[in-house]
Amino acid sequence: MDRRLRILIADDHPVIRKTVRSTLERHPRFEVCGEAEDGFKAIEEAHKLKPDVVVLNISMPVLDGFGAAREIRTSLPETAIVILSSSVDQRFIDEAKKVGARAYVAKTKAGEALVKAIEAAVTEGDFVLLE
Repeated sequence: MDRRLRILIADDHPVIRKTVRSTLERHPRFEVCGEAEDGFKAIEEAHKLKPDVVVLNISMPVLDGFGAAREIRTSLPETAIVILSSSVDQRFIDEAKKVGARAYVAKTKAGEALVKAIEAAVTEGDFVLLE
């Protein structure tokens, strides 16, 4: 990776967005280009900003992260989706794979694991699970 990765963060909790932004902005190869508080706004921002990666929470108002991931993957197939969730339930992990997410990270591991998941999502072909 010789350029910075542009990342959009979508989570309905402002504190989580701020924490994730702070974590990612400390990484020299990452640039947070935007934020969204629901799935519909995540789609709008993704279309406008065309990020390399979208970090999506599953449980959001208006449209959940899976619905947003489906739309983003369809309209922006080069954009990698990373699911960040408080639940590490196998059915959610299976659904993340089904909607085309490249990684799934438990919120309890949102620090360095999220950085690794983002890097893997743009460079590796296999789905990454960090719980």
